[in-house]
Amino acid sequence: MEGAASRFRYLERGRGEAVVLLHGLFGSPENWNDVIDSLSVEFRVLALQFPIDYQPKRSLYSLCTIPQLTEYVREFLDYAGVERVILAGNSLGGQVAIDFCIKHPERVERLIITGSAGLFERSLSGGGIPKVCREFVREKASEIFYDPKHVTEDLVEEIFEMLGDRNFLRFLLRIAKSTRDYNVKSELDKIKVPTLIVWGKNDQITPPTVAYEFQEHLENAQLVFLDRCGHTPPIERPIQFSEIARDFLEKSLAPIS
Repeated sequence: MEGAASRFRYLERGRGEAVVLLHGLFGSPENWNDVIDSLSVEFRVLALQFPIDYQPKRSLYSLCTIPQLTEYVREFLDYAGVERVILAGNSLGGQVAIDFCIKHPERVERLIITGSAGLFERSLSGGGIPKVCREFVREKASEIFYDPKHVTEDLVEEIFEMLGDRNFLRFLLRIAKSTRDYNVKSELDKIKVPTLIVWGKNDQITPPTVAYEFQEHLENAQLVFLDRCGHTPPIERPIQFSEIARDFLEKSLAPIS
C-alpha cells in the first residue's frame, strides 16, 4: 500500500508494532522494498519519503536541516497514528533516526542504524559545487556500492538529471553540509534503547571505523558487519539485513518471563 491523499509519500505493509524506515540522501522508500516484504510478515512497516527528492516545483529553501527532517518524521508519526516506533535509518536516514531518539526518547522502542551519518561521512564534492557529468555521477555512485551491478545506466541517468538542475544541486549540498555540521557524538549517551548497528565491511562513505565509534558511544548497542557490502546494506544485502533485524527485534521485544 502506498500512502496518498496527504503531504506524505510512503509505503506501508503489514500489521502489528510499527517499524518506520528512513532512506539516505539520494534514496527513496523503494530502497527498502525487500526489507518491507520480509519484516511486514510480523510488523506494520512504513517507509517514508523525505521531502528532499527531485521535484522541480518544490521550494528548495524551506527544509534542509537535520532538525527539520526530524520534525517531519514526528509529524508523519502523528499522521500515521504511531505513538511508539521501531526506527531504522540508512545514511542520512540513520542520522535523522538518531536525532529523533535524542529529541523524542519516549516515542522510540528500538533503533536500527546502517551506514549512518552523524559522526563522519565523506563529502559529495569536497565542499564546492561539482561539475556534473555522467562520468562524475557514475564514479560517485560506484563509491556507494560494493557490487557494480547496482550502478545501472538508469540510475546514472536519473541522478544526472537531478544534479543537472543547479538549484536542486545546491539544495542537496546544503543538506549534505547540514549532516556534516550536525555531529551527534556528544549526545549519543542520551540514547538508552536497544540499538542494532548493521554496517557494510566495504563502506567507503562511512567506513567501518565509524560503526565502531557508534558502538563505543551507544550504551546498549550491538554491531554486525556484512561482507561484500558498501554503504547501503538494505539494497545490497536485503535478505541478510532483514534476518539480522528480525532476530534483533524478536530478542529485544520478547517479554521477560
